Amino acid sequence: MDGRPLRAAFVFGNPRRDLAAGVAQGLEPDSTLFGANHLGGLGIEVRVHDAALTRRRLPRRLSRAAWSLRELPLPWELGDADVVFTPLVNLLPLAARARPRLGVIVVNYGLNLIHARSSRTRRRMLAASLAASRRVLCLAEAQRVELLDRTGIDPDLVETLPVPVDHRFFSPDDRPGEDGLVLTVGKDLSRDFATLAIAARRLAARVELVVHPRNLVGVTLPRRARVRVRIPSVELRDLYARAACVVVPQHPDGYPYGSEGGGLTAMLEAMAMAKPMVVTERAALRDYVEPGRDGLVVPPRDPAALCEAVERVLGDRDLAASLGAAARARVERSHTTRGFAKRLAPILRDAVPVPAI
Repeated sequence: MDGRPLRAAFVFGNPRRDLAAGVAQGLEPDSTLFGANHLGGLGIEVRVHDAALTRRRLPRRLSRAAWSLRELPLPWELGDADVVFTPLVNLLPLAARARPRLGVIVVNYGLNLIHARSSRTRRRMLAASLAASRRVLCLAEAQRVELLDRTGIDPDLVETLPVPVDHRFFSPDDRPGEDGLVLTVGKDLSRDFATLAIAARRLAARVELVVHPRNLVGVTLPRRARVRVRIPSVELRDLYARAACVVVPQHPDGYPYGSEGGGLTAMLEAMAMAKPMVVTERAALRDYVEPGRDGLVVPPRDPAALCEAVERVLGDRDLAASLGAAARARVERSHTTRGFAKRLAPILRDAVPVPAI
């Protein structure tokens, strides 16, 4: 690279370029930048790039076409970038072969379930695209093992790098949680709010749900429940601070909708806020929570077990404080965005193709 710094482009599924301004103003967490804003201090020049075909609002039919085709021109949109970090895997790694000096790092948001839902032809395309990348990063070890089993790609291409959270934005304050306030957050379709609703009817507690309306179709909530939609990040942080317990209810592994990594963001936000949690058992969560230490873990689709665990947290302040403190310590130890950047930097450098002599 002629002695110049490595140049990395971060391309996400949805626009991110405006997020940096919100982070700088203290209005947004930097969690979903995946360490991009910390790489400059590690000698890597970074820019966040939004795909040209999907930057503007288009008529519905054109929007669908643009969404499907946006990955094809991306290797040329990225100009002098040496490496791209992205969840876009339909076409981008294959298209990047036309620019052999551009390395592609794929982050696996939920490719395992996408593969499971796909046709045989689509599965072959997905495997070929993954094989064309320089590295595939999985969010948990169980996800890595399953992806290798499903696709048969070279194991040396795939490694586990747990996701980070902005522990400075989501940090505990001196306010005690409000008695009996249970909070749940999430829009991924893997969430099981029906089980939470049944459990909540048995609780003498108020429940706040920060969710997407599609997650509540067919779900009857108790009267004490309150639904919030698309609230600002600072307001979400305030809700975490007020909560006495955070619940992350999930469908079991193998549920065909959402992501196998669903729940990780909300869980890490609660952990960073030093909040006691009750989470549903899922394979991907094992890299993030030690049952009984960082949070209470319950079987999926078991409202009685969920209700009992929440009651334990609400009724035992020492337990709640212990769980919250251990969760915060784990975030500081293993899941900060700065720490993620330090682990990602050598992966980005190794992904740059070596020029032929």
